Amino acid sequence: MIVNESVLSLGVSLLALFIAGLLATKVNQSLTAVFIVVGMILQNFFPVTIITEFIATLGIIFMLFMFGLEFSVGSLVNNQRKIFYSGIYDLIFNFPPGLLIGWLLGYDLIQSLLLAGIIYVTSSVIVAKSIIDLKRSANPETEYILNVLIFEDMFIATFLAFIVGIVNYGQIDAKSAFIVILKTSAFFALFIVLAKTSKKFINKIIDIEHTELFVILILAIIVLSAGAASYVGLSEAIGAFLAGLLLSETKQRHRISEAIKPFQQFSTAIFFVAFGMSIDYKHIGGMIP
Repeated sequence: MIVNESVLSLGVSLLALFIAGLLATKVNQSLTAVFIVVGMILQNFFPVTIITEFIATLGIIFMLFMFGLEFSVGSLVNNQRKIFYSGIYDLIFNFPPGLLIGWLLGYDLIQSLLLAGIIYVTSSVIVAKSIIDLKRSANPETEYILNVLIFEDMFIATFLAFIVGIVNYGQIDAKSAFIVILKTSAFFALFIVLAKTSKKFINKIIDIEHTELFVILILAIIVLSAGAASYVGLSEAIGAFLAGLLLSETKQRHRISEAIKPFQQFSTAIFFVAFGMSIDYKHIGGMIP
């Protein structure tokens, strides 16, 4: 019964997305914003279901994979210094305002730090979708944006380790933070080494004529990479992004893009609906002390 209701709500969501999206294209409006508004409206009729949440998670994974497919591991390795400095500037300008707002609202230190983290971090999915939809992957500013996204994800993983240590033990857990940094660095290094040393091997593995088996293999690589990233404390998005970087230097790059694009477009739309449905706009006033 629960599954039937979930499928029905998904069907209603898709129909609502089509109608709203069709109207949005007539007046040249962004589909992303429209999809979020659709989700905010639909929350009044049914809740977010397990199926919707699962597809929304896939939306994040596929979107960042497609984003990574637009770049290369070489650009990531050559831009280490730019990633660091871009990330530091972003941190200096966007983290303190959250602390200030938390203090003005009367939040304690932990609440203010969490609010600062929320304000500081960027939505990778929204950024990636905007860049791809607007065809700005080759623009010079996109490289800077990419550097910021990578730094933010690595910083947030370490930042949350510190917060968990303070909440659980009443002090900064330096050991946990160090382990997070070590695992994060090792994860990035693994993909870089694979890309540099196993290019021919990867090309040989994914050179499959049978379309169905080709799609299944690529999906396996994407989802396994996302799951591995989550396991070491990073976001699934970063794992999928690195998988995209890894496969971007293969001969099958364009074939991969065409095969995954339908999955990405469908699941990303559901992600924005689920995001809209999670916005509790009726009780925003109650969040202010």
